[in-house]
Amino acid sequence: MLKHFLAGTIAALACVATASAKDAPAPPPVPDELSQYDFMVGTWHCTGTAFASPMMAEHATTATVHVNKAVGGHWLHATYDENKTPANSNPYHAALFWGYDAGKKTFVQRCVDNMGGYCNSSSAGWKGDTFVFEGMSSGYGDNDSGARDTFAKKGPDGLMHTGEMQGPDKKWVKTDEEACHRHK
Repeated sequence: MLKHFLAGTIAALACVATASAKDAPAPPPVPDELSQYDFMVGTWHCTGTAFASPMMAEHATTATVHVNKAVGGHWLHATYDENKTPANSNPYHAALFWGYDAGKKTFVQRCVDNMGGYCNSSSAGWKGDTFVFEGMSSGYGDNDSGARDTFAKKGPDGLMHTGEMQGPDKKWVKTDEEACHRHK
């Protein structure tokens, strides 16, 4: 009896799922504004500096960044992976999603990292050769702080990134800076 009940329940759920899928609205089109991220798509090799902070001493960094379209083309997914070196025994790793909020007419960034931090920021998009995300960073103790990521194009295959956070005095302090070159 139980076997027939389970088989009937599974068949009914399959019918409901099929009917729901047929009646579901089509996903919205990918916003044209997402094309502003096209320059970022690809694999990048970066060298730079992580500046001294309460969490670490200043040190040189090398990293690989992968950026690709994801989630049906509505988002870009980026990973930043530093290399372990004698000077950088605890390399930084981050995952980011970049998208566009059509209702608010703003570009958005969501990120998480291997130190338990996360961010939520927004941007007006490219202003000349510069794209700036500004928002909040959390997860590093009980203090949220302002966070800013500035990307600047350096020719057709170059990009500079500068990370900044606001201190308790609300002054911006550089956390890191990298020169990145597109992998060919």
